[in-house]
Amino acid sequence: MATNSKTTTSSAPSDMADIGSHITSNLAAADEIAAERVLTFGWVHQARAAQLSRTAASLKAQYGANDPGVKTAESAVAAANAIAAQAAVVQRQVTTADPQVAANGWALHGRVFDAQLAPASGYTLFLVDSAKSYQQAYGFAYTDDTGYFLLNYPGPDPASGRTAEPASGKAPSASAAQAETAAELFVEIADTRGRPVFLSATGFEPLVGGASYQNIVLSAGQPPIGDPPPEIRQLAIPKVNKEKKS
Repeated sequence: MATNSKTTTSSAPSDMADIGSHITSNLAAADEIAAERVLTFGWVHQARAAQLSRTAASLKAQYGANDPGVKTAESAVAAANAIAAQAAVVQRQVTTADPQVAANGWALHGRVFDAQLAPASGYTLFLVDSAKSYQQAYGFAYTDDTGYFLLNYPGPDPASGRTAEPASGKAPSASAAQAETAAELFVEIADTRGRPVFLSATGFEPLVGGASYQNIVLSAGQPPIGDPPPEIRQLAIPKVNKEKKS
């Protein structure tokens, strides 16, 4: 996992280069250790959940489904499974490298999960303003099989005075000024049928020259939240579904 660091120089440049390289190596090693520990933590709770599940099944066969001891055992199984799922989410985050970002651009990446922390695949993520208007200049992104998405905005093109085309999803050309007018941006997500199912409660603040990571967990049984922006209506239906219909 990439780590941003800031160093104040007070000695020879060559010395600082060596120190910087040493720090970077140590941070990378620390990330690997953290990832391994999280992975091990998840395995422990997966094993614990399996053991508790066997115990619960045995008690259920002996005393019946309504026995208080059985219900307690089943609750313990659910808790262990939930902890293992949360550990998997953290492990995926710490092992995900930050994307390369243009000097004047920014990136938003992360993963989308359902209420059970299973990856939400084929969903469409995009940005809207406070009036819920789709911000075309920043493009859109589909989630993959792991729920991962990437919006990589290259920033305005100083040579042409126009906004460069986003790396994730095509957007029509617009002036740099128009691309940067949104005072506040919000993350919105549409499901595989093009229906909005998530809208962030707080604004997203891009980190110019850097990447921001977000884990987004969708609510269980959440009904669609209105209609998608007209420009997103067709984009939010993955190509695989379109091909099946045709």
